[in-house]
Amino acid sequence: MTPNSRWAPGLLLSVLVMAMPASAANLGFMKDGPFMRFTEEDHAIFSKTLDDTLSNATDGEARTWSNPKSRANGEMKPVKSFERDRLSCRTLSITNKASGSADATGRYNFCKQDSGKWTLAN
Repeated sequence: MTPNSRWAPGLLLSVLVMAMPASAANLGFMKDGPFMRFTEEDHAIFSKTLDDTLSNATDGEARTWSNPKSRANGEMKPVKSFERDRLSCRTLSITNKASGSADATGRYNFCKQDSGKWTLAN
């Protein structure tokens, strides 16, 4: 596994999370958003925090992440837990900030697959 492919699943999830804010009509906003300014290390910290939040935080319990090297940071807060198609699902409010960009905030649904992996849900 190459160093870049090692982070591919987390990076893909990060792209999907940041590519779908409720108010975005297209993906043009990404060019100035926090995601495009994240370093590889930011993505790794974000992904680890996302998985921990989905798996362990109670509804309403905020979890934060930050990278002192890049000064990128964010907060994730489960808003509600629910079941869909016999899968455990959660709605998270996610806010991210990267150096030189405005905050980006959105709510996203994730469901835990039979494999144990959380995936972004419609």
